[in-house]
Amino acid sequence: MEQIMPDATVLVQGVVFLVALLVIRSFILRPISELLEGRTERIEGAEREAQRLEQESASLDQQYRQKIREARARAQEERNLRRQEALAQEREILDQGRQQAQAFLQKIREEIRQESAGARDRLREQASELSRAMVEKILGRALR
Repeated sequence: MEQIMPDATVLVQGVVFLVALLVIRSFILRPISELLEGRTERIEGAEREAQRLEQESASLDQQYRQKIREARARAQEERNLRRQEALAQEREILDQGRQQAQAFLQKIREEIRQESAGARDRLREQASELSRAMVEKILGRALR
C-alpha cells in the first residue's frame, strides 16, 4: 500500500475553501440571516399590534355594551315615566268624566223632581177641577 503525501495543492484547496466560505458567508448567508431576522421582527411586531388591537377591541366592546345597558336603562325609565304620566292622565280624565256624569245625573234628578212636583201640582188642580165637575154633574148645579 502506498501512502499519499499531501502537497501544495492541499494548501491551495484550503485557501480556496476559506475564500469561498467568506464569499458565501458575506454575500449569501449574512443577507439571508438579516432577511430572516427582519421578517421575525415584523412578525413579532405584527403579533404585538394584533394583541394591542385585540385588547383595544375588547375594551371598546365592553364600553359599547355598557353604553347599551345604560341606554336600555334610560329607555326603561322613560317608558315607566311615560306610563305613569299616562295613568295619571287617565285617572284625571276618568275623574272628570265621573264628575260630569254625577253633575248630569244630579241635574236630571233635579229636573225629574221638578217635573214630578209640577205634574203633582197639575194633577191636584186637575183632580180638584175634575171633582168639582163631577160633583156639579151629580148635583146638576154649579158650585160656588
